Amino acid sequence: MRDSPALSLIDDLYRRRGQPGAVEESVSLLTNSSDANHTYEAHWRLARARFFLGQCEEVSDQKRQLHSTAVQAGQRAVSSDPGRVEGHFWLGVNLALFAESSGGLGAARALLRARRELKRAAAISESYHGAGPLRVLGRLEHHAPFFLGGSRRRSLSYFERALATTSNSVTMIYMAELLLSIGDRPRASDLLQQLVSLPIDPEWEFENLRDRQLAQSMLAKTSAGL
Repeated sequence: MRDSPALSLIDDLYRRRGQPGAVEESVSLLTNSSDANHTYEAHWRLARARFFLGQCEEVSDQKRQLHSTAVQAGQRAVSSDPGRVEGHFWLGVNLALFAESSGGLGAARALLRARRELKRAAAISESYHGAGPLRVLGRLEHHAPFFLGGSRRRSLSYFERALATTSNSVTMIYMAELLLSIGDRPRASDLLQQLVSLPIDPEWEFENLRDRQLAQSMLAKTSAGL
């Protein structure tokens, strides 16, 4: 796993995540490697791959299980090298999604841990993964209940900072959803129109195509006053 050709193949498979079986193949390569349990590079990539598979899973128990195993991989990454952004980011993302698919005290604890990990990731590199730490912090602040520190004001600030870094389609969808929730339809519509006109980024092709369709649907509902 330390050889760059293997990592390049795994990254290429994730880049082709819109193709059936690509991410599953990357997981197989990661988990079957003789030193997969001993390298930072394998740990965070496994957390990333299982994040994606969890997002695509429709069965709630299986979704929660995928994010749980992704959290474990993220924890191993952070333990291996706490000074790098990837481990903290993918650990934080999967903790947030595990909390979303769970309930009770465990979900609350996971959410609070997710916020801490994402803030650590942002402190290391705000721009990582299309300003991912800021984007996910914004999403978390939008959806977290007030008693767990959720704040739409902070959510908007995080999204604005993220989009000042890069025009990421996922961030734009998240911010548009927030703007609609606070009644700012004109700004949400402008943002969605910008998204529809964005060129496709080869690194984000799966999300760009998905988000373009979602933006068009949201624009239609906004125009209809729904």
